[in-house]
Amino acid sequence: MRLALVSLAARDSPEALPLGAACAAAAIKAAASASPGLASIEPVLIEAGLEEGPDALASRIASSGAGIVGFSVYSWNREVLAAASARLRGARGGMLLFAGGPEATADPVGLVAEAVLDFAIAGEGETAVVRALGAITSGGTLEGIPGVVLPGRRGAAPPSPPEDPSALPSPWLLGTMDAAACGGDVVWELSRGCPFRCAYCYESKGSSGSRPFPMERIEAELELFVRSGVSYAFVLDPTFDADAKRAALLLDLFLAKAPFMRWKFEVRAELLDKGLVKRFAALDCSLQIGLQSARRETLETVGRPGFDRAEFARKAAMLGSAGVSFGLDLIAGLPGDGLRDFEEGVDFAIGLEPNHLDLFPLALLPGTELFDRSVELGIEADPRPPYLVRSTREMPAAELESALSLAAACDRFYTDGRAVGWFRAALKPLKARPSAFLRGFGAWLGKRGTDARSQSARTIEAEQLGFATEAYSAAGLGALVPALRDLVRLHGAWGRALAEGEESVLDLSYDPEEVLGAASSGLSAFVRAAKPVRATWRVSPDEDDGARIERA
Repeated sequence: MRLALVSLAARDSPEALPLGAACAAAAIKAAASASPGLASIEPVLIEAGLEEGPDALASRIASSGAGIVGFSVYSWNREVLAAASARLRGARGGMLLFAGGPEATADPVGLVAEAVLDFAIAGEGETAVVRALGAITSGGTLEGIPGVVLPGRRGAAPPSPPEDPSALPSPWLLGTMDAAACGGDVVWELSRGCPFRCAYCYESKGSSGSRPFPMERIEAELELFVRSGVSYAFVLDPTFDADAKRAALLLDLFLAKAPFMRWKFEVRAELLDKGLVKRFAALDCSLQIGLQSARRETLETVGRPGFDRAEFARKAAMLGSAGVSFGLDLIAGLPGDGLRDFEEGVDFAIGLEPNHLDLFPLALLPGTELFDRSVELGIEADPRPPYLVRSTREMPAAELESALSLAAACDRFYTDGRAVGWFRAALKPLKARPSAFLRGFGAWLGKRGTDARSQSARTIEAEQLGFATEAYSAAGLGALVPALRDLVRLHGAWGRALAEGEESVLDLSYDPEEVLGAASSGLSAFVRAAKPVRATWRVSPDEDDGARIERA
């Protein structure tokens, strides 16, 4: 019998592989030798398209020949997958339908009713799905299987016990995920659980502590990735540096066996030390760091006590000095943060010069501590997925909208515009706070009716220069504009050469090496000291140095 395991990613990204479904398929495959019923099941993975509606998806699932369908349900895909399941139930009443994932864990009773499911699996799913399908294929009952929630249940449902990573089969080594067919990109799970209890996260009410996978499995998977031509790995570990000794061993392993690969890790800045920073610097990697708020009291409210701005800045400076690319996260709408607090968080974060800054609204996820305390804390959110905050006691709806407008402007100017290399130098003559400058940019874009969907690097660069030039002229800084233009265009061309392999020809007013040095000395001092040298320069990709600049 064919089992279709259905996933729908939040976005088209190399970090959006259907790993959860593949883990379930691997567990079924590994248990088949001991269960004749499971041996008759053929798992197949179905990935829904981002624009695929419930009707089209239900039709595609039905045409796959599956008699059993399992849905991997998250906040971003619940409505589409639940609707597709309900349509399948109406069209093919004999099909067995079930679901797992965070939404099935947080609200199994509601999801079973909404999607007209035969059952849901609350909690980690490998053992529960094997037991459930084993019972079904052998004519047994689902009653009493830990984590399995049946129709008609009322009240909270206890999740299945946490899995023991050492007992779980690898979806990569068993072939339920084909590393060679992933386009060079993999999502790699190295541990389960988290040692922290952030109140907005699903992990806040789960089991405490991190459960690492065995090093023998990790080494075997890494060797498979190398043989399969994998070039990028997103390490799916909520706090990679929670155990500094283990993190160091893993980084040494990655450098020894796959020095050519690119990596992405999620870390806590306060846990970094010189040894880890040195190891990260030896790899081609980027780090994602959850700042979330720059206000100590807010972070204490959401289960992140002990925040120290100076210490956080010191750890970020260690990364910058070592040349390690890193990004920061900030959440708009956390309880305790008003609009001014959010703006100060943006100013603090940009002052640390992250390579990118991700700003997003709070999602009040069912099953989290913050969801349970929402009335007490004065948080109002959309009751439907993805459960985005509407207002808080400290940030009314209008101010939240203002914070999200600032976030959109920051995304476009700073992150999409790759402005880290010159942003501080550009703002210094204006004596402007980053948040005020970016808010002005957002208003400037709005007046021009700019299509924010265009992600062309050249389009965004033109917007950056257009707004900055007007700001300089309004402040009486017109004499600095040629140097500003050279600085922005040089960084833009360098970034395109590295990221897109694109060549640029630039007409500049100053020598490129001198202009790039202006980022440290300041544009005002640079223009007073530098001599204009108008010439044409070519910025092109280079295999050895990434990019090169030469006279055209």
